[in-house]
Amino acid sequence: MIQIGIAEDQALIRESLAIVLALESDFEISWTAETGVEAMVLTEQVAPDIILMDLRMPEMDGATAIRRIRRMKLKSQMIVLTTFHHEEWLMDAIDAGAVACFMKEIPPDLLITAIRAIYHNNWDPDLWTKDWRRYAPEIQFRAHLGTNQTKDNQENLTSRDIDIWRKLCSGATNKEIAADLHLSEGTVKNYVSILYAKLGVRHRAEVVNLARDRIF
Repeated sequence: MIQIGIAEDQALIRESLAIVLALESDFEISWTAETGVEAMVLTEQVAPDIILMDLRMPEMDGATAIRRIRRMKLKSQMIVLTTFHHEEWLMDAIDAGAVACFMKEIPPDLLITAIRAIYHNNWDPDLWTKDWRRYAPEIQFRAHLGTNQTKDNQENLTSRDIDIWRKLCSGATNKEIAADLHLSEGTVKNYVSILYAKLGVRHRAEVVNLARDRIF
């Protein structure tokens, strides 16, 4: 039986999720919470296998709750469900330890399949069809690429990657890049790490050297 916790401040969505998921014979709802703090407390009491986590909640946001639950070193794996495409929030959640992020309009059958795949450690965004990706923020795929350190990933560079590459080559610091792009310095650090992985480099000097062979 897959134990599931649901952290969502909107009662209609929270209860609807609980009802739909409870219909599955191998799912059981451990608890529901309307704030990040409540989710953290309930997880300490009963650690479910999967936690569905909203990003914007009162008292404590989803990314902070994910990070603090991770520190408990429990078995729980977390899936973000959100209505927001705000890249900084999503990157913060991924950096905190979210296994996957989906928009709340995801069809129940896709979410149910994702829950089972994550529970059984059979989760790989590279295998997703376009139906999956329709409901998944693109930023998590860029983060996933950051774990595959091959130069083939250079073909997957985004316009944001190119912007950051140019700024690194100009000698800009992470703080300066953050100010120019209106991002937090922590988010820029994450983007830089992903860029390094895509380029197959380890430090800024290699980024600059590689740029000499590429026309932006």
